[in-house]
Amino acid sequence: MKKIFSFLMMLLPLTASAQNESRRVSLEPRVGMTIAKMSGSALNLSETWKAGCTGGVEVEIPLSDYYSLTTGADISNIGTGFKEQKETHASVKEKLLVTYVTVPLQLRAYFKGLRGLSAHLGLQAGFLVNAKDKATVKSIRTMNLGDGTSSMYLWENYTEKKSEKVSDKFRNVVAGIPMGLSYEYHHVMIDATYTLEVLRQAVSLDTSNNWTSFSEDQTARNYPICITIGYKFRL
Repeated sequence: MKKIFSFLMMLLPLTASAQNESRRVSLEPRVGMTIAKMSGSALNLSETWKAGCTGGVEVEIPLSDYYSLTTGADISNIGTGFKEQKETHASVKEKLLVTYVTVPLQLRAYFKGLRGLSAHLGLQAGFLVNAKDKATVKSIRTMNLGDGTSSMYLWENYTEKKSEKVSDKFRNVVAGIPMGLSYEYHHVMIDATYTLEVLRQAVSLDTSNNWTSFSEDQTARNYPICITIGYKFRL
């Protein structure tokens, strides 16, 4: 991540005035998807990447022929998935669904000679909306014959979905450094942003799926990537 950060910092000066000729404020509604994973001492299960969705609006304010300031708000579903836990006749597939409203403040710079392509870098605050622990349990059980009775000799596959609200195990406010690339073509903006979380989310989960109390020693960091498409309206 340090290499990516340094690379983007080197790119910022390589800009040209072609993108900001109009020097007009723009408004960009946008939607897209997130790809996120968490890791840290609070998680004792093997993490996997999880897909989610995001949407919001960005305001771009030209500062000069070279740079713009962007801000706005997005609501994003991040969190993490976990590798499926399997036994002989049962399996559990679990994931954390964590939703934040994020408010970034970034500097955008346009690449010299590459019309429409820009890099952005800044700071971001995230405000927790909710967090849920969801699990799908698959197993076999004696067949249900109805009327509260079951067979001793017949078996059937059984799937149970569980959901638990765990918002109290996460920080209400997180901070991060968003960085990424954007491309604009005929007012359509495609953006890819990675956020380096600097204030870790607080979460504690053990292998028996029991949540424990908050502890600074039991933390986890999120690694979200957001890919969006939007349309820029000049104001």
